[in-house]
Parts: sequence; structure tokens; C-alpha cells
Amino acid sequence: MKKILYLLVFVFIASGAFLLVNHKLKIFKYDFEATTVNGEVSMKSFDGKYKILYFGYVFCPDVCPTTLTLVSTALNELKINDSVEILFVTLDLKRDDIKSCDEFAKYFYPNSVCLRFSDSELDRVTKNYGAKYQIVDLNDSVMEYSVAHSSSIYLFDKKGRFIKEVSNLTYENVKSQIQNLVKNH
Repeated sequence: MKKILYLLVFVFIASGAFLLVNHKLKIFKYDFEATTVNGEVSMKSFDGKYKILYFGYVFCPDVCPTTLTLVSTALNELKINDSVEILFVTLDLKRDDIKSCDEFAKYFYPNSVCLRFSDSELDRVTKNYGAKYQIVDLNDSVMEYSVAHSSSIYLFDKKGRFIKEVSNLTYENVKSQIQNLVKNH
């Protein structure tokens, strides 16, 4: 009987340790070190606000402006502007300087910040988030190249915990997912 009790105590402690380590690894997976117009930041720098992270670039002709408009419209309609920050990650390290990128993000939503990564950190972050992008050469174009990219938004609670990836970007779904984030987390 004592052996069973010891075994149960061991299993309980081991399970707790596993869950704690797994939780910490999950938070680390989505953490980052980036540059903003105000200096170096990490996910923790935005604690206290809900976060919506989006990967894009300033010269994007369609997907980025559409997605940022969709998200900002939902936030404005929900009247939760002060509690949410949009983290706009530039995928175009060659053309997007930090100032113009930040102005671009703020054009759509004032509580936005542009995050710029080093090449290696951008590769790590996009891999960890499951975001896809590719530089596409545009022969005979003034733009020289474009950036094909996925368009999901990533929702985080006020403590920087990943809540959900939203890939169905209909207005109704985005608004509902943001509302659920604020209501339940």
C-alpha cells in the first residue's frame, strides 16, 4: 500500500513538473527580441495589453492593408482600443526601415508597433509561429521583388501567452475571436 502511495505522489509531482516546463517552453516559443522605433523589445515588453501579432510588409499591395483594416475596424467597433496592441512584424528587411514601418502600422491602428528582427531572429520567429513567407523576384518591375506571405493573425493574452492563430479572416470571425480573447483571457 505504501508503495502505491509513493508511486502516486511521484506521478503527481512529475506531472506537475512536466506541465510547468511545458508551459514555460510554450511561452518561450513565441517570445522574441526585436527592434522598434523606441528601441529593443521582447514579448514581455507588451505585458498588460492583449496582443495581436501579424506578419507583413509596408509595400504589400493588398493582403496587409486589408488585414490591418479588418483588425482595426473590429477593435474600433468593440471599443477596446486601449487594451489591445497590434504587433506588426516586417518581413521585408531590405526595404522596410523601422520608422516607415511603424508609421504604416499606426496608419491603420494607433496602438500599433512595428517589430523588426535580424535575419536569423526573423527565421526563428516565423518558424516558431508557423508563418510562411518567400521573397519573389519581379523581373522588369520597379519594385524588384515582392514578399509572398501567410496572412494569419496571432492572439496573445495580457501576459504574453499564445491563445490562438486565426486564419479565417472574415470580419465576423476576426471580431468574434478578438472579443473572445478579451472576454475569456
